[in-house]
Amino acid sequence: MNIDRSLFHPDYKPEPFWWEAARPGTQYSTDLPAETEIFIVGSGYSGLSAALELAREGRKVTVVDTLAFGEGASSRSGGGVSAGVNIGKGIAGGPGQAKQSDEQKKLIEGLMSESMAAFEFVGTLVERENIDCHFERRGRFVGAYTPDHFEGMKKKAEDLNRVIQVGARVLPRDEQRSEIGSDFYHGGMVIERAGKLHPSLFHKGLLDACNRVGILLCAHTKVNQIDGALGNFTVKTAKGDCRAEQVIVATNGYTGALTPKLRSRIVPISSQIITTEELPEDLAHELIPNGRTISESPRITSYYRLLPGDRRVMYGGRARFESVPADVSAALLHRMMTDRWPQLKGVRITHSWSGFVAMTTDALPHMGQEDGIHYCTGCNGSGVAMMTYLGHQVARRILQDGRSDSAYAGIDLPKVPVPFYSGNPWFLPIVGNYYRYLDRKERRRGGA
Repeated sequence: MNIDRSLFHPDYKPEPFWWEAARPGTQYSTDLPAETEIFIVGSGYSGLSAALELAREGRKVTVVDTLAFGEGASSRSGGGVSAGVNIGKGIAGGPGQAKQSDEQKKLIEGLMSESMAAFEFVGTLVERENIDCHFERRGRFVGAYTPDHFEGMKKKAEDLNRVIQVGARVLPRDEQRSEIGSDFYHGGMVIERAGKLHPSLFHKGLLDACNRVGILLCAHTKVNQIDGALGNFTVKTAKGDCRAEQVIVATNGYTGALTPKLRSRIVPISSQIITTEELPEDLAHELIPNGRTISESPRITSYYRLLPGDRRVMYGGRARFESVPADVSAALLHRMMTDRWPQLKGVRITHSWSGFVAMTTDALPHMGQEDGIHYCTGCNGSGVAMMTYLGHQVARRILQDGRSDSAYAGIDLPKVPVPFYSGNPWFLPIVGNYYRYLDRKERRRGGA
């Protein structure tokens, strides 16, 4: 692929924009202890959230990470914070979704109700731990990719308001410029109870809080094997062994060979993101007048927002379904961005990066136990709220001697319906490009 280098700012970096304010590192890292009560693998949102809850109840907790603290998805996400929007696809029957039975609807409505608790939990943590992470409750706009999608949003908005009171309303195409400076969509849905934050600063705030309550934190400590059973585990790492009563695996899209059963039930998908140089104030306001987070309705979706300060754009999506250099995905994302906002054609890219999202075949997050080991996974693109909340819920389950009040604890994590699948999603380019073809076909049929 020939790349137009004029797309890139002179200060362009192939790394997350968020790292400018809070780069993953090893601050607070210490030696691995010989024993601990709770051993947590993964220092992202879910691992740190679980650790905080356990430590506040007097438990001795150790958190380890193969990488620097937060180097995975927690410092690479788009920073959107919402409740029930993705889960709600199961009610309204989005593109490619089968009609739900009454029993399935009841389950999904219960999960949606709890997802609102996840959204509120992020705000509670930010306030309780005094985390300065630009957390703003400025809502979300979901663009309708086709006229049929807009019609489906009418019922979706009704269901969201009925179940979790998110302040949803539909906006026809001739009014959508009050929310987005684009004619790309066929109207859309506004959701008032949604927000956004700076993901690296939020992670740093959680890490600081863990240090304050005495949690042991070990960076660059790869776990090679977990032996034993509930109450008597031996965790073997590159820096020695550690005995533990309980183990939590909180690795989500970065789950590897350490837990093969868990790895075979999730599909890691790369999500790519770019940010732009600073824009004139009037142009930035034209793009997203109310500062909302933007997403859209097709199978292969994009998500975007203004960065803190409201002068730069962050644009994310799936430019490719296989690993490509940051420069290549940046050029492709720039083209996608300017399809939606032609007025940005001359705007340059300052940062480009990617991270792994864990997808599940039922499009739901999950928490549970496998061989006595606790886990939470499958954020399906809603990781800031859901993974933070599920880490908290796994901790509550341990504190309640295996009992859980969470609806997410009552649903099994389904297998990926691919023969001999063990965690390498070789089929993603095939499936992803087919879905992209279906999206384009539906859009052409809708007159776009």
